[in-house]
Amino acid sequence: MMSKYRGGIFIGFSTCMPQGILPDWLYFSTFAPPVPRENGRAVFADFGLRMIEASLRENGFDESEVVVVHPDDLEKMVGPETEIVAIGGHDLLGINPPTSEFVELAATGPPYNRVKFLELLESPALRDVNVVVGGKSAWQVADERVMDRLGIDYVHIGEGERSIPEMFSKILNGEEVPRIVEGEEVPVEDIPNLRGWVIYGLVEIMRGCGRGCKFCTPGMQKLRHKPIDHILRDVKTNLEAGAKNIGLHSEDVLRYGTYEIAPNREKVLELFKKVSDLNGVKAMGTSHVALATVYHNPDLVRDVSEIFHTLPEQERIGTQTGIETGSPRLMEKHMRGKALPSSPEKWPEIVDQSLGLLDDNNWTPACTLINGLPGETRDDAAKTLELLDEIKNHTALIVPLNFVSMEGSSLSKENSLRAEGVYPEHWQILGECMEHDAEIARSLKSDKIRGNVLIKWLFEHFSDYLIKGAEKYAEGMKAGNPPKNYSEISEDYTVPEVLKTE
Repeated sequence: MMSKYRGGIFIGFSTCMPQGILPDWLYFSTFAPPVPRENGRAVFADFGLRMIEASLRENGFDESEVVVVHPDDLEKMVGPETEIVAIGGHDLLGINPPTSEFVELAATGPPYNRVKFLELLESPALRDVNVVVGGKSAWQVADERVMDRLGIDYVHIGEGERSIPEMFSKILNGEEVPRIVEGEEVPVEDIPNLRGWVIYGLVEIMRGCGRGCKFCTPGMQKLRHKPIDHILRDVKTNLEAGAKNIGLHSEDVLRYGTYEIAPNREKVLELFKKVSDLNGVKAMGTSHVALATVYHNPDLVRDVSEIFHTLPEQERIGTQTGIETGSPRLMEKHMRGKALPSSPEKWPEIVDQSLGLLDDNNWTPACTLINGLPGETRDDAAKTLELLDEIKNHTALIVPLNFVSMEGSSLSKENSLRAEGVYPEHWQILGECMEHDAEIARSLKSDKIRGNVLIKWLFEHFSDYLIKGAEKYAEGMKAGNPPKNYSEISEDYTVPEVLKTE
């Protein structure tokens, strides 16, 4: 899939939904229409694809040799001279959170992200080319048996700005290449500038995090900051292509420019001010902030918010952040650095106060919780319920996820949480969050969704249908009951057939 999701960044999470809730034609026309194309080239594309495009161009490949296309146009664009088709994705087989949880809860069919990936691999256009799969979830298919079943020739794991151009050159020259290639962490000076418009005007400002949460894969990366001039060039590339909204991406935008836990206030404000001052920037957003950074630096939050709200089309500021648990014990066990410079014992206070501060400054964060962290007890889950009660009056989406053991994290050898291992308290957490989020979702008005009158009506009508369905689910779960009798479910859609052993 390659879509702007009607201009709503959180609507992109609808690709984690299973089939069967809405008709496919309705979902893809209303929630996830394809990006526009010019001469077969995608006008907007995912950041990861744009970085690979830029890396190839930087390393000697001509513009005519590197084309970013929408999957719908693949058969039209692949010709006799095409030798490599590279595919990227965030959750290729639909087994990461939140996809796995949505699929298990609804049990109506496989998730859209998996369906479209497998559909793409069946395209006749791929029969006579080298198929390379990469991106954040490439680990899901990094098994030669799986690759053979799916018709994948090569898988690339990790950062690719250096290794992808070398890998592709070897393939084109007929040299031997391992079927699974591990990329290397790329120095900032070797990360190229964008060559095309990224969906949501997303611009990366740094990589890595430094807080060391064990469940997290980006947190395992080395912390690196791009120079402001580099960032501004990427912003201008988006603006010149027609973007008005710019999203600054990192694991914690308020720690841009520092390798310490404490922010570099001057550097952060300089970056945000210079981006906001560029001609054509109408609104801005961020991908992630850390709640501990917000809590310990309220003046910085206020000053950054003031910069945002000088922009002519700025509304509430969107971002994502992680709550993960209300249990200080689990914080100490799995994510001690998340509360720094405070101790894990202060985590509930940090969450409550930071969400209040963000709300006061017109931010709307989407917050994650993780049910089933290794070693979690019913008492730990009860503490998360207590925290939810404290923060329910803040304007924030709260998304509970089941723990998934992901390759590349420190917990990759642990067992993922499945429905049969869920505590009653976990169902209560799900119910409370669904009820809370339904109230927040109702504030999404159709006049903020891009499209004609019919599209806006369809979007609002079926959004309300989904919200009411969520509220119905929430009623029973708030009492600690699962939404379905899992022993009566005839088919398990959580694990794709290609991963099932005979």
